[in-house]
Amino acid sequence: MVELTAAHWVYAIFIVLILITMSLRRETPLVCIIGSFILAWVITGNLVKAVQAVFNSVTVAFSELLGVVAIISLIVAMAKMLEETGMAEMMFRPIRSMMVSPAIAYWVMGFAIMIIAWVIWPSPAIALVGALLLPGAIKAGLPPISAAMAISMFGYGCALTTDFIIQGAPGITAKASGIAVGDVMGKSLPMLIVWGMIALPLSFFAVKKDIKAAAGKPIEWAPFEISREAKAEREKWVKAAPGFKKPALWIIAILFGLDILGMLVFKLRGGDATALLGGTVGIIMVFVAFGAYGKEGFGKLTEHVRAGFMFGVRIFAPVFLIASFFFMGSPGTAKAIFGEGAKGLLFDLGQALANAVPLTRIPVALVQAIVGGITGLDGSGFSGLPLVGTLAQALGGATKLDIATLGALGQYFAVAVGGGCIIPWAVIPAAAITGTDPVEIARRNLWPTLAGFVGVVIVAIFML
Repeated sequence: MVELTAAHWVYAIFIVLILITMSLRRETPLVCIIGSFILAWVITGNLVKAVQAVFNSVTVAFSELLGVVAIISLIVAMAKMLEETGMAEMMFRPIRSMMVSPAIAYWVMGFAIMIIAWVIWPSPAIALVGALLLPGAIKAGLPPISAAMAISMFGYGCALTTDFIIQGAPGITAKASGIAVGDVMGKSLPMLIVWGMIALPLSFFAVKKDIKAAAGKPIEWAPFEISREAKAEREKWVKAAPGFKKPALWIIAILFGLDILGMLVFKLRGGDATALLGGTVGIIMVFVAFGAYGKEGFGKLTEHVRAGFMFGVRIFAPVFLIASFFFMGSPGTAKAIFGEGAKGLLFDLGQALANAVPLTRIPVALVQAIVGGITGLDGSGFSGLPLVGTLAQALGGATKLDIATLGALGQYFAVAVGGGCIIPWAVIPAAAITGTDPVEIARRNLWPTLAGFVGVVIVAIFML
């Protein structure tokens, strides 16, 4: 039996306050800083250590998210180079024949992200496919916020929640549940179908409103926002090195294709896959700097890298403060902030909730879903899988209900919440690549995602 301390209650209260603040469309960093200080004071019992913990939690959040900041910043820098030289426009010409309208662009981009995300996971897929498809979608009239919704709903809500090809998520869940990974994947499929049939059309309904509101108006897109001076500079470089650009595009496509092949052959996942992609982007930038800019490539590469990282840090700055509070309750990061004796407050809260509910079919399904969602609040999506897997085995064994279904249910909620669809610090890759506000993306994704969750729970109850 989990014993809840004052720290658990403070953590739970501030989680509720943060969610309320989000629902009121207010920025949450202020609440998170206050929550971090009070929680740290309760945990340490020392005012000085509590003040230090506020800063330490931010540095831990920064280190945890640095890889995503770096890859997004480099991708934006590369995209700026391709845009300024006119190579991006050449690259997207074939896609324009498919993206004939904003509505079609939404679905084309979504399914492309989903398919690639199954192969290389969403973060690298967003950086890769987003950079290649987003300009075409924008030119078709799809607002950047709508593109971000497609990226997060398809990439995380559909692909990462099931993880059929790489099998990272179901592998962890299955191991913790003591069952075969194929059993978890088999139960995930009907959940994916139901969630997609409910959440994606609802999301598209909101997107249609954005499309209608943006019709006939110029679309502002931060990564490719061009001033009058920049436009003149672009015209200069579009005309330069005409013989280099078409062969260069083929080489760039081949390099990205080799990345995907390498990720499959060498089984590169997560950070390793992102590192391969980031290194390739760096090589491409050098290649384009010399080939398209000539002797001015030295300065141009630095200029675009600086702009890319300024963009990345601007997007992530408030997210570091938000994530720092939740990282105080996640076992791995809590130890980095408070030391080895730190507790996993999130998991304790989930376990306590499970212990407080009667073990029958409907309550068990609801508990597993809620626990999965709670563990996803730290923004990782995967950190809660051992808990939902273990809980599935415990609840399933006690009630004779299907363990694989419970495991798949908890996995879907943990990854969809924390992976992410409805947590601002989890949707930052989609926000960064589209130049939009992660809090706004999470808010717009909230109701379609929750409606899909209702369908998933109902299906799971019948499957138990």
